[in-house]
Amino acid sequence: MAGNSTITLQSIVDDAASLGEVSPALSVGGFSDAPALSIANDVMAAMLLGGPSGQPFNWKWNRFNVKPFPTISFQQDYFVPDVVNLGWLESAWASNINQTSVPKTKIQLEVARDLEVTDIQTGYPGKICWIPNDQCQIGKWGQSPLGPTVGNPSGQTNVAGIGSSGIQNPGPNVVYTNPIGSLQTPINATTCIADSNGNLWVLTTFGTCGSSEPLWPANPQYPTLKNPSTPSTTVADGTCVWTAINPKGQGFRLNPVPPQTGLVWLIQPVAQMRVPIFTSLTQTLEPVPDDYVTYFKQGFFAECYRRNPDPKVRSKYIMERQVWLEALDKAVRQGSRESDDFGFYPNSGVMDTGWSVNRIRPDMPYGPF
Repeated sequence: MAGNSTITLQSIVDDAASLGEVSPALSVGGFSDAPALSIANDVMAAMLLGGPSGQPFNWKWNRFNVKPFPTISFQQDYFVPDVVNLGWLESAWASNINQTSVPKTKIQLEVARDLEVTDIQTGYPGKICWIPNDQCQIGKWGQSPLGPTVGNPSGQTNVAGIGSSGIQNPGPNVVYTNPIGSLQTPINATTCIADSNGNLWVLTTFGTCGSSEPLWPANPQYPTLKNPSTPSTTVADGTCVWTAINPKGQGFRLNPVPPQTGLVWLIQPVAQMRVPIFTSLTQTLEPVPDDYVTYFKQGFFAECYRRNPDPKVRSKYIMERQVWLEALDKAVRQGSRESDDFGFYPNSGVMDTGWSVNRIRPDMPYGPF
């Protein structure tokens, strides 16, 4: 898939090296690339993490749709395979995915920084936040209470267990019914578990668990921010399949909790990507588009002044940084020419008396106020 950028970091460095006052910051004996890479990472972080006043920049070119996931019975937290590049959530919406009529019902979710653990249930999701996967509520294979099994669709069990997590778990012959295609949420166990080694797994193929616990690998593979294309390890469990999850990847928490049975909602988070790390001068400025390269370049030049070994040249950094911040401000304005479709807008002016009911009359020259 084509990216946003065709400009390499090397071209920015070459441009900077042609400037007499800037080039000394790029020339360090034995570490020819290190200063440039460090400066580039600082500039990229400034562009993606926040503006002059610390506000987040919700660039359209850095936005992506997270892989959607369906709601599961009584499940508040969710692992999503391969999500390791989420920086922050912009918005989210949910679709009544199994609705047979069109248009399907869609609702907006409120994005929060954090959400408390709860057992309150409703038929509609209301809020969402992201949390590290290793902070999600998880189950354990074979631990009581078990989810629904063959011949026991209600999910009730008398299997003894200690230290129960309070959620339904996978186990011998536990049945997972795919919620996509079911008019009512099927009763399922949690799809997020930890094995005996502490590794995290998410259910990616619905089916029936095996009669005994799978043999979990001690060191499963999964994508990382540095190596996002690393394939995830999978483990077969009867006809079910579990996929390894990066513990420092990003999971999601809903509030309230989906009920045991009800509508199946497909949750679609929309997020900004994390800041990429430059490790080579041959990398492009991805995700910064080519038409925004001038703003990146201005920040790169400013940071070169800050690292100049000459105190007199280095003193110009404050002025150059101001130019950089003004460039960032212009970049924000460049991307904010359209008005948002969401927000709170008054229907009329604060002092408006209304046209049809409260017209100004001789006996009420200032309206009803």
